[in-house]
Amino acid sequence: MQATRRQLTGDRARYVARYLARRFAWQMLGGAIGLALVLLVYSLLNIVAGGLPAWVVAVATVAAAIGLGLVPGARELEVTAARALLDVDDELVVPARPRPAHRLRTAAWVAGHLASGLLVAAGLFAGVPMAVLIGAEAVAGEALASGDSFYTGLPLPTGPVSLTLRLLACAALALLALIATWPLGAAAAALAGRVLGPTPHDRMETALARARREAEHTRLARELHDGIGHALTVVSVQAAAGRRVVAVNPDAAAEALAAIEDTARSALAELDQLLAVLRDDADDPRGPREVPQRSEDTSWGEEAPVALAPALDDVVSAHRRAGLDLSARLDLPAGLPALLGRSVQRIVTEALTNAHRHGAPGPVLLTVGHGGDEVRIEVVNPVRPGSRPGRRSSGGRGLSGIRERVALFGGTVHAGPDGDRWVFRATLPCAPRAAGGADRKDPDA
Repeated sequence: MQATRRQLTGDRARYVARYLARRFAWQMLGGAIGLALVLLVYSLLNIVAGGLPAWVVAVATVAAAIGLGLVPGARELEVTAARALLDVDDELVVPARPRPAHRLRTAAWVAGHLASGLLVAAGLFAGVPMAVLIGAEAVAGEALASGDSFYTGLPLPTGPVSLTLRLLACAALALLALIATWPLGAAAAALAGRVLGPTPHDRMETALARARREAEHTRLARELHDGIGHALTVVSVQAAAGRRVVAVNPDAAAEALAAIEDTARSALAELDQLLAVLRDDADDPRGPREVPQRSEDTSWGEEAPVALAPALDDVVSAHRRAGLDLSARLDLPAGLPALLGRSVQRIVTEALTNAHRHGAPGPVLLTVGHGGDEVRIEVVNPVRPGSRPGRRSSGGRGLSGIRERVALFGGTVHAGPDGDRWVFRATLPCAPRAAGGADRKDPDA
């Protein structure tokens, strides 16, 4: 127990020693730069106009310190010194494009750093020797001559009481000069986060960047759900069908395996693309980038029209090969914008996947048409007997993703039971409208 206590005491003593040493080093760094700046200003002023008052030199030195804080790179050096020597836990920022608020705060911090360092250096190299010299004169009973370099000009004590008081005052002065680095260092550590930390503008930019990253992660999650989830559903259904017929119909089993191979290869390619985007975002200090070919921006730029009919034919064929009794009526408008075309393809894919995964065996009807300035999507499938209307075992995340897509275009979504059928309808305008038209009151599928 005693050994443990001694070890703890020794560890605490070493920590305090390192704590004070780092803060003393920070003070000495400011004192060295401040002393060099004082000598430079004093020399230049004497050259220009000799015999200037001391307050003029002081004002010029403060102005020079502020100017030093405006030099490019000063904030980087001060932030590094504060982190390494002051043990600052607060967030310190070095903006890529400093604003006037950053420059003013940096100038004020540099001036305070130099003043604090000069104060500690003066106490250490002038206050302590002066206290020792005054105490030595009092004990010796003999003062230095007026012409000597270290002449103090103080009268000698006249008795033991005055001698004791003078020695106590000298000891207090020397101790204060020695420990001045502790309160000044603690004050600097407490102020570093406020002065060198983020400004309100920085916090706003950080919040916006965080919101952009979260939105990008949401888009990536939706793409993974729509693409990989659909592929896994097809693979699962094809594997089950192939297992049932492998003994009696090898050709059908081989076709199921071929469909599994094609679907898995396509899913792996899409997954690799999304993971590449995530890796690039992690290495890019500018933040997340848009997913290639998957932008959710609602701008209607000059993008090439999507070959939507062949893409929808592939989706329909894949579900038919997976065993879905699917009838499709496709009447697509010409020149559909790329963004809208990709969204229509994703919505149809998710709706058919839900019908395949959650619906009862039976005919499924897909209708994609247009009229006026709208694209209409409808999927009707049987409902499993005994299932609770409006609920899916998966939690309904697929329909939530569809509603997010449709809301970007100001469209509407309806999904719910209609007797023994489940009906999904989505309407998307062919021209941009205000977002938010999705019906949020409909139950998730």
